[in-house]
Amino acid sequence: MAPPARARSLGKSGFSPVFSKLKTISYVDNVRPNAPVSSSHFIRTISWNAPGTFIATGAADRTLRIWNPEKPNFKNSTELRAVGVSGATALERVAFHPINENELASCSTDGFVRFWDVRSKASVGEVKVGEQPFTLAWKPDGTEIVAGRKDNLLVQVDRTALKVVAEHQQNVQTNQTAFDWTGTRLFLTSGDGCVKIMKYPTFETEIMLTAHTSSCFAVNISPSGEYMSAGGGDGLVSFWDTQEWICVRTLNMTQGPVRSVDFSFDGSYIAAGADGTEEKKLQIAHVETGEYVHTIDLPQPAAHVAWHPCKYVLAYSADSGGLKIVVLRLSAHDGTSPSPKHSKFSELPPPPLPGENMDVQAYLDPAALFSAKGLVIVITGGGSGIGLAIASALYQNNAAKIYLLGRRTGTLEAGIKTLESSPSAPKTSSSSSSSSVLSAISCDVTNIDSISAAVAQITKETGYVDVLINNAGVTGPQNGAALYGAKSIDELRDIMLKDWEGWENCMAINTQSVVGVSAAFLPLLDAANTRRGWAKGKVEGTGNPRKQDTSVLKDIDVAADDDRLSHIITVASVASFMRQATAGLAYNATKAGAAQLGKILASVFAPWGIRSNVVCPGPYPSEMTSGRDGKFGTNQVPQGRMGNVNDIAGLALFLIGKGGAYVNGTVQISDGGRLSVFPSTY
Repeated sequence: MAPPARARSLGKSGFSPVFSKLKTISYVDNVRPNAPVSSSHFIRTISWNAPGTFIATGAADRTLRIWNPEKPNFKNSTELRAVGVSGATALERVAFHPINENELASCSTDGFVRFWDVRSKASVGEVKVGEQPFTLAWKPDGTEIVAGRKDNLLVQVDRTALKVVAEHQQNVQTNQTAFDWTGTRLFLTSGDGCVKIMKYPTFETEIMLTAHTSSCFAVNISPSGEYMSAGGGDGLVSFWDTQEWICVRTLNMTQGPVRSVDFSFDGSYIAAGADGTEEKKLQIAHVETGEYVHTIDLPQPAAHVAWHPCKYVLAYSADSGGLKIVVLRLSAHDGTSPSPKHSKFSELPPPPLPGENMDVQAYLDPAALFSAKGLVIVITGGGSGIGLAIASALYQNNAAKIYLLGRRTGTLEAGIKTLESSPSAPKTSSSSSSSSVLSAISCDVTNIDSISAAVAQITKETGYVDVLINNAGVTGPQNGAALYGAKSIDELRDIMLKDWEGWENCMAINTQSVVGVSAAFLPLLDAANTRRGWAKGKVEGTGNPRKQDTSVLKDIDVAADDDRLSHIITVASVASFMRQATAGLAYNATKAGAAQLGKILASVFAPWGIRSNVVCPGPYPSEMTSGRDGKFGTNQVPQGRMGNVNDIAGLALFLIGKGGAYVNGTVQISDGGRLSVFPSTY
């Protein structure tokens, strides 16, 4: 099944003008023959299915009804009944399966959790959990469901096996339960005003939050997992940051005890249901600011609220008034339901058109997209070849500081002199000099003490590094061409073992240094993120974006739409993927290791906010290719030549500039098509 189309999000200022135009539709169940109208027929639980095509309601008198939200007449709804269930049995809770749109769970006072198939209108299984279950919480993958009983016992139920897995007694009154989106935590509200966060499936208490001054009844998790909300008997709704577990704000959304809270599909808005006798309004608040953006006047309290999973459509219970859904006005087709050819319900708001959420008319300035303006950059092996070419591109495009690291100080200083004396060198003001941008630091990338000394110097001078480029490399034992010319097995053996001692140095520089240098510079890379307003530390959990305080960007002359994270670029080689050894076995092997490490680091550093990409050049002018003809046949390099400064500069400016902010964990090939004509494993 394709995922349901989601509506576009509405900003705070635009929400009320749109929502105020909507109409509240009533979905009134007919009263059973010979049954008096009483509070037992009032809706006490509601639940949307995953795509929002059905909504279920349940009442204490066993009425379990499935509604098509586009057809409010009860004749178009479906009532589900279990065979042989006593008329005295009261329905307590309904909850649609989190994935299967046609499966529904319910629990009732006869002690059973039942599973229903909406299509067959029948129960497809039931599990005896005992006593009086009154809450249900599906694990996000739908494999298990937890039922809460009124004697404060939580019962784990295996959906497939239809059996109780375990029971967990709680020592306080336990009200509502909810899973986080990973299924590894279970949230419990309790009579002492706390929210207990338990590890799942062990039910070990992990955190205890004092959320309210009286009983805590409701709990929910935002779609992104960034916030948890809780509602209490004090009429307040509290919001909790799920990273720090601190209360970020408290809203007085109701005048009575809060019985339910729910986030809109995009997590931008929240509504709360209450059953106080004085509660005659339903307020909607903006989550990030806590501002009330819309109020719905009610003739009577609404204890249960539920947002549509994909649209700004709000359902709520209305006691004797039945189910209410705030939606676009339905058409007059047959007087009750929308035309089958044109569903107004499905149009709120319409799914985004391609590019609708991107300002395609905005001016795109190449100088801003592919600029190193203001960045502090470190390049190992930066005194010659590709490293110096990258330095030139960044130097000419307004980098604030470029540190060239290498063992040969003379080579580094000569490279800096070449760049500073170039006609294309950036013009400087009288108060600054180009030499303040380029700096040489003697550093052996195979020696941790030497690397640490370089880090200490940069820490003292700038205090942060935006981009680290692991470019240092050596050829190692050069036995590539000879391998294919061997005339005997003994000769092949000797060629493979040639300069065996050289492997250690080749591995240390080409591969091991990627780890050593990257690790040593992590604090400076993290400091660069902090400087740009990014939250420090590790972001854990599912669906939790890293927070950024964009108000600091103006102070450091960074555009408001510049959300670059600090960045490590590892320069490997197309030899990483070639099955033909051109330079030598050691070079292919160690560069393959470097490329793999660059990809691994992208995964390792993801929760820390540090990007990692790999650049794999083909033949470029360098000390490694010195003396070779710059031209190639199309059977070797389809482009017919070595790479040049334009090729590597363009790639570097793309990855480092604002235009490459969304690139992470990739391998960028710049080889003129070489891999396409050689046996390779890329």
